[in-house]
Amino acid sequence: MNDKHNVLPLALVGTGVVIFSIGDVIFKILTSLGIFWWDFLVFGVPFEVLVILLITGISNNFDKQKCYDELMPRRLFFPILRGFLGIIAIAAIFMSLKNLPLSLTTMLIQTTPIWMSIIAFFSYQEKPNFITLISVLLGMIGIIFIVNPSFEGINKFLIFPIIVAIVNALMNYIITKRSDDAKPLSYALILFIVNGLIGLIIWTYFGMQVPSIYQISLIALCGILGSVAFIFVTYGYSMAKGHFARTGVMTYIQLPSSIILGILIFNESPTLFAYFGSCLIVLAGIIVINNGKLK
Repeated sequence: MNDKHNVLPLALVGTGVVIFSIGDVIFKILTSLGIFWWDFLVFGVPFEVLVILLITGISNNFDKQKCYDELMPRRLFFPILRGFLGIIAIAAIFMSLKNLPLSLTTMLIQTTPIWMSIIAFFSYQEKPNFITLISVLLGMIGIIFIVNPSFEGINKFLIFPIIVAIVNALMNYIITKRSDDAKPLSYALILFIVNGLIGLIIWTYFGMQVPSIYQISLIALCGILGSVAFIFVTYGYSMAKGHFARTGVMTYIQLPSSIILGILIFNESPTLFAYFGSCLIVLAGIIVINNGKLK
């Protein structure tokens, strides 16, 4: 495989997580407006599905058979399982953003590559190479500098971004190792449909509260950004066969982008340690891209 194809999965995942950072900003604003995660699923998923259908149609010249082949999974179990995992992730990210700063939430979600590496370590198909392990280590050291951990007054809500990280790792593993079960757009579509159906059930149970026009506008924007980000990340991991852990290191890019957004929008004030930690994380991503053992 040539260098272009080696770098493309990394670029797709890196771009996707930056878009996710922007979506997280809107998520945090929505939580301050009294929107719950099931409200987002009910009113945001239709926009996500619309984006998937439009992209599928455009890329296939709106040929019905080609669109059908693109969106219909070959096997349903893992796409549906990934959809259920997505419910856990969306609920946990809402709880985290509602109760924690954006930057701290993102810092803890950055443990995703660590969980990915642990999963990869136990996979007979892939063993992380030395460069990948060094990159992950650099990223984790950067996170330690940013968090500057103290055991005084530990917030119980810190568990939620960790849950997001673990679920993200499992979802990424599925799309990487079960890429033959469904195409990337199919994986994304099934995920959104499962999310929407479960969200509708929970929304109905809690009284069917209808958001305002302003809230729906933010939900729609977040849904569109989320679907685009999912497509980038899904394509990236589906192309990363044999390089699951290495590609996962690119999610570290989300951290500096979230810190910048937190400063500009929420007046969060990271310390000098946080800036140094971000530099280490960016360095980890650069090492991955320049890994001479890319195959």
